[in-house]
Amino acid sequence: MRRETDYPGYRRIVRDSFQHWYEAGRDSWTGAPTNDKVTEFATAHAPLPGPGTRRVLDIGCGRGHQTVQLAERLDADAIGLDLLDVWDAAPPAHGTASFRRTDFLGFTDGPMDLLVDNGCLHHQRREEWPGWVEHGRTLLRPGGIWVVSCFLSPTADVVAKPLADGRLNWWLTEPAVTALFARSGLVATERTVIDRQFNYQGHWLKYLALAFVRS
Repeated sequence: MRRETDYPGYRRIVRDSFQHWYEAGRDSWTGAPTNDKVTEFATAHAPLPGPGTRRVLDIGCGRGHQTVQLAERLDADAIGLDLLDVWDAAPPAHGTASFRRTDFLGFTDGPMDLLVDNGCLHHQRREEWPGWVEHGRTLLRPGGIWVVSCFLSPTADVVAKPLADGRLNWWLTEPAVTALFARSGLVATERTVIDRQFNYQGHWLKYLALAFVRS
């Protein structure tokens, strides 16, 4: 397994890993029912609109389908970020959706009303988790909401499940995620568990989705 000790090196591993999956047509998460449930959770718990158009950031947007749904359902200005340019989503019927090819930690165009991290945190190196969350907090306006969806550990422990190409997959626990966000002053407000309908190594796996508010 490839290992990298620097952040840019690991970003290249993540980019190349997902590039392979997209090129092989193996991005089963695109349009999956579980993905729709995360979108529903995010829109249901989005903050009330303030003056002007609601701004949404979709982190790790992939093909951009969720970005478009967020724009339509919230009549928002939605921006999708990704390390790859695989965007093929049709324009939204309501609101606007745009794509930026960049790393999340390099994005500074706040403030945002809503951040949606549907499956990115659990691919980051553990040492980057605090900086990842703190950067997101700086992008949120006061009262803004961050929705994060991650692999839910079927045990009481946080577990690393790396791929052979070096990309990390973490199985996270709710206390670990809540404590991580709390250290940046983000308060958990809503939660849901989504069944992945997937049996792996003797475990029936699920996703955890949490909403956090910036006070």
